[in-house]
Amino acid sequence: MKTIIDNAEKQDAASAAEEMQRALALALCTDAFAKAPRMSQLLSFLVAAKLSGSQDQFSEYAIGLAVFRRDPQVYHPALDPVVRVQMGRLRERLAASYRALGAAARRQITIPPGSYVPVLTAAVEAPPSWRCQQLQLAALRNLSGSQGNDTFVCGLNEELGAVLFHMFGDAVQLHGSAPTRPGGNNLAQPDYCLEGSIRMDPEHVRASVRLLDAAAGRIAWLGQFDCRGELGIPLQEALAGVISRGLQRYLVRA
Repeated sequence: MKTIIDNAEKQDAASAAEEMQRALALALCTDAFAKAPRMSQLLSFLVAAKLSGSQDQFSEYAIGLAVFRRDPQVYHPALDPVVRVQMGRLRERLAASYRALGAAARRQITIPPGSYVPVLTAAVEAPPSWRCQQLQLAALRNLSGSQGNDTFVCGLNEELGAVLFHMFGDAVQLHGSAPTRPGGNNLAQPDYCLEGSIRMDPEHVRASVRLLDAAAGRIAWLGQFDCRGELGIPLQEALAGVISRGLQRYLVRA
């Protein structure tokens, strides 16, 4: 019995760590962090300390040395408030990041006041002001020139479809599908078609996506999104999240 309980606890811990890593990857892809390397380093350091259980790394002194490169011979937190000041800015950037991501961030990293320990919380979702238009999703194309990256792109397509369905429900349909009404009649043609491509370098992925107005035959919206990190599920989720949020910002205004 003890072995079963221990295994369950290990699985729960592994699942929580994976959720935290995914939330980190998603936050780092937003504008609030993409152009702020020191803030990205600070958040990554805190998450790594949380996942490793290194409680001593959460001291103001340890953060000052590791992230802000203070000289251990002269650094004194009481005289140098760099960590306290930057932690306030980090909380502001996290808030800005999740305002931008909206429903794409189903789990969010927060750092409670008076603490340097990151906490993972469930997002409180507001229903989008989405008019029931049909959105057709075409598979993103791999332009990296390497067939070995096809698996990553396939996984990204799956993740993007899941996030868009989470946002917009059955208004989303796959390219080539022919959904029908209960009586057997075909549904109307989609109002919009989403298509695009993926280019990859080592630990850098760029997605170029465009939304086509099916009736007008023109580009209604276009975006480019960059994410950095190891090619895997967290990066797929992060990229799908930022693409979906960019699309949502256009569609809820349309």
